[in-house]
Amino acid sequence: MRPPSTLLVLVCTLILGHLSSYAQGQPSAQSVSVPMSVEGNAPIVTLTFRRPDGGVRTARFIFDSGGGAIILDEGLATEIGLKPEGPAISEEGQQYRTMDVPAAFIGGMPLDMRTSRAFVHLGPASFTNRDSVEGLLPGKALERYQVVLDYPRQQLSVGAPGSFPHRGEKLPCPYIASSGHPRVDVEIGGATYGFLLDTGTKLTLMREDTLQRWSKEHPDWPSSTGAVGPANVDGAPDDAFLLRIPGLQLGSFTAKSVVAASRPNWTFSATSYETPAAIVGALGGNVLSRFRVEIDYPEQLLFLEPSIAGQSHDFDTVGLVLTTNSAGQLIVRAVSPSASSVTRQNILPGDIIVQIGGSGRAPFTLTTAARALSGVVGERKHLRILRHGKPMSVTVVVSRIL
Repeated sequence: MRPPSTLLVLVCTLILGHLSSYAQGQPSAQSVSVPMSVEGNAPIVTLTFRRPDGGVRTARFIFDSGGGAIILDEGLATEIGLKPEGPAISEEGQQYRTMDVPAAFIGGMPLDMRTSRAFVHLGPASFTNRDSVEGLLPGKALERYQVVLDYPRQQLSVGAPGSFPHRGEKLPCPYIASSGHPRVDVEIGGATYGFLLDTGTKLTLMREDTLQRWSKEHPDWPSSTGAVGPANVDGAPDDAFLLRIPGLQLGSFTAKSVVAASRPNWTFSATSYETPAAIVGALGGNVLSRFRVEIDYPEQLLFLEPSIAGQSHDFDTVGLVLTTNSAGQLIVRAVSPSASSVTRQNILPGDIIVQIGGSGRAPFTLTTAARALSGVVGERKHLRILRHGKPMSVTVVVSRIL
């Protein structure tokens, strides 16, 4: 008798593996690893959808480990045949309507996202002016999965529980299913505080009273006022308080020189996000991007493997608080008191920035603008602006904000 061919052996092995899984009442494990771009400390991945005509449509999504609902821009939802339902819901000046949870694929693997709700953002503009994306993929939609964000390799892996061997230091990470937020304990100055684990925010956010108290207790910790640079995100107050904390302790790891931005105290209260214990903030991308981060949602565990030291000069910028209009132009909301005297003399609130340097032109996102307006302390940036409709050329200077 001839020995079986390699192909036959492979087929039999696959069949036996499938039958074994079926006999145990478990589906065959599925997992996938795909490229992940890290832009402004936020992980962005590509999802694929089927169009009604049978074609495919790809779109970039922010992965927000603490997000509670899927969001699609209206243009994307229309292209893949999703129709909004019910009355419009207003939030922070934007309007949304509910819709069916879309069928999506990541790297060819179907995602079961039915544990989450889905909303379509109404209007031609994107739901966010921070990044060039068309949607948000929340942790709530992946709560049945094991998720690995390998920031150093810029790779995202998603799989059924047990798909990947655990790597790194194990930390408890209670998952609040009702709101879709994981929680982790962080040690600062010898005391332990509760934080949400939030890959969707570029910067670590905290209660204002806590940051102000620490600033008074530690006058040597650099601080500033104004949501500039990486702190310039949707919903950030113009007068956000910024504090550079020497170190945050996560298990046995220390994340050094971490900037936190303030949010109103009610944002992170004892009952916020239905957490079982009090929280003071959300641990953001400026900390998480220093690690290979594994979130095992079903097991409520976090595994961390350190990668690189954080940037100590992430707030070397011209010091402008910005927003964008529908044309992607940058509108100056405020100027930081820590900005250079040249910047404060040459830029006024209400100015519209239409060009940065010789090549950076509208439309901008807040992430690309923050990058273009950062640099080496003392570096001069030449801007084209509109002031009361009149075009002007001005110069601003990069400063160490904190």
